[in-house]
Amino acid sequence: MDFYMSTRLITGNNCILNNAEMFSEMGQRCLIVTGKSSAKRCGALGDVTEALGRVGIGYSIYDEIVQNPTIASCIEAGKLAKGYGADFIIGIGGGSPLDAAKIVAVCAANPKTEEDDLYARKWIKDALPVLLIGTTAGTGSEVTPVSVLTDSRGRKRSIRDERIYAKISFGDPRYTETLPRKFVLSTAVDALAHCIESYFSKKANDISAAFALRGAAILRETLGSVLQSNTKLDSDQRERLYNASILGGLAISVTGTTFPHNMGYFLSEDYGVAHGNACAVYLPELLRYAEKCAPERISSFFAAIGGDIDCLIDLIERITPKLDIILTEEDIKRLMPRWENNSSVASTVGNVTADMIEKILRDKFCK
Repeated sequence: MDFYMSTRLITGNNCILNNAEMFSEMGQRCLIVTGKSSAKRCGALGDVTEALGRVGIGYSIYDEIVQNPTIASCIEAGKLAKGYGADFIIGIGGGSPLDAAKIVAVCAANPKTEEDDLYARKWIKDALPVLLIGTTAGTGSEVTPVSVLTDSRGRKRSIRDERIYAKISFGDPRYTETLPRKFVLSTAVDALAHCIESYFSKKANDISAAFALRGAAILRETLGSVLQSNTKLDSDQRERLYNASILGGLAISVTGTTFPHNMGYFLSEDYGVAHGNACAVYLPELLRYAEKCAPERISSFFAAIGGDIDCLIDLIERITPKLDIILTEEDIKRLMPRWENNSSVASTVGNVTADMIEKILRDKFCK
């Protein structure tokens, strides 16, 4: 039952403005790390700047974070934060700005630290305090010690370190109301992947399992109701999806992810597939594999969340767009070394082999 999370989580409507005084506990100047438009559109940036104004905190904004953010942009923003004299960092957005903000905080405190040192987790000074404001329901980055960034070779790689937990995370489900239905589904299936992968990880324990099961149950029910209607999601559905994404984040804060996440990275890097959809592509294979190698765990999973394996796979496949991607023999040979001695693959229940990974790739992408 080992568990550690140093983040204070505060949720609910208007939770930022209702807790503006908490920003002043972090210092007098901050750098806001975000993307170009979504934080403005949903109202989160406006709430944050109003809260900062109420307590007299100066701020500067770095809004150059893109999907699959680069580690180079984090190093750049870290230098800006250092030059501005920022005492803390605020990340606003989906997984990309939140993940970036964690490493910006490291770079601001260690402005001479280079890419290899960051991935090797070799930094001298503690990161600046980080506050995170999530605006999507999927990543769970608000409550994880993980940052997934694109390196100088164009490959997505994760940095996992307890020193990059946020000090405070604010979760206001209202910020998801501006997200289109298609985007909501792609992020929600990422949260579902977190719950499923965490539960079928060798690192799972009773606490992570409790988070994963509760999150998966909410997602199965809520996504099922969303798919039954083509109407706009209501506020209750959006709040439930957001809560489930936090539960998924809490689950993987213990276990990390398993092979679907890592196998999905190349789909985002090379083909522009949304992260959640790229992971979900492999969830049916994970579930079928667990059914064979861990039948008792599969039984306890569906006893807790309801439904059965066929219904859940059908739900996942209805949410996930069909990918028109064809891999050649050369592509597969190029990709396979990525999963040699890979920790996510090794963490999966059973014994996921190179032959199994190659078969999955062939079945899905070789026509």
